[in-house]
Amino acid sequence: MTELRSVPPPEAPTPPGRIHGLAITGMAASALVGIASLFMFATVNWPGNIGRVILVIFFFSAVGFLASASAAVFSAARDTYVDREASN
Repeated sequence: MTELRSVPPPEAPTPPGRIHGLAITGMAASALVGIASLFMFATVNWPGNIGRVILVIFFFSAVGFLASASAAVFSAARDTYVDREASN
């Protein structure tokens, strides 16, 4: 007959950090700005070069969204590992 060994319970997960929350907020803000700028570009006939300015705003909101998304992913990955200095 085989002997079963008891496995210690896993550690409780830590809540997400402040950087993760700020990155998610940045994603939401960038998405709202991007949606609004595309809506403004598509529905209004803007005079002069204002349409190009709105497209630049959309481009930078997309860049901001991607930067915030990568910060959210990396901060979430960092929060999953135990801090070695604190555990010693």
